[in-house]
Order: sequence, then C-alpha cells, then structure tokens
Amino acid sequence: MTAPQDRLRHLATGVRRSAARHPSVFPLLLQRPAVTEEARQVRDRARAALREAGLDDERAARAERLISTAVLGFATSEAAGRFDHHAQDVRDADFACLLDALRAFVR
Repeated sequence: MTAPQDRLRHLATGVRRSAARHPSVFPLLLQRPAVTEEARQVRDRARAALREAGLDDERAARAERLISTAVLGFATSEAAGRFDHHAQDVRDADFACLLDALRAFVR
C-alpha cells in the first residue's frame, strides 16, 4: 500500500488537474456541500490516509477539511486566472510548497 502522504499528494494533484481541465465549472464545487458518491469517496480516501498516518477520527476529519479547503482554494484560484501573472514553474513550485505544508498533518 502507498504511504498516506503519497495518497494525499495524489488526491491533491488530481484536484488541481480537474480544475485545470474544467476551469469554468470547477469553482461551482465551492458552492455546494460534497454530497455526491464520488465526492464522498475522495473525502473518505483522504480521511483513511490521515487515520492510517495516526490521527484519530476527529482529528482526521478536521485535517481533511483543512487540507481540502487549502487544495480547493489553490486549484480554484489557479483555474480562475488569479495566478496567471506568474510563470507555470512558479505556480508549480507554489503548489509543491502547499503540499509540503500539508505534510505537517501526517507526521
């Protein structure tokens, strides 16, 4: 099985890719709760990785909310063009920095 940190990184990268593929509709994700089966599966996979990393259920749920908020915020901002004045390598480095910061939840 893949390490929890790698699974969280994979999920976050997938969110960013989805936002890049669908920039005009991606911000709509922030307007409604995640109630679809697919959305719940992503949330549940993130929480499972966090629990595997040693967080209890309550802390895993909190960490998932915070991580989701950070990743969705970055992906939505990027898709909306907020970072267009930065070169792609700068945006990629910023996302890598965000992922590094999120590792604090699974140490």
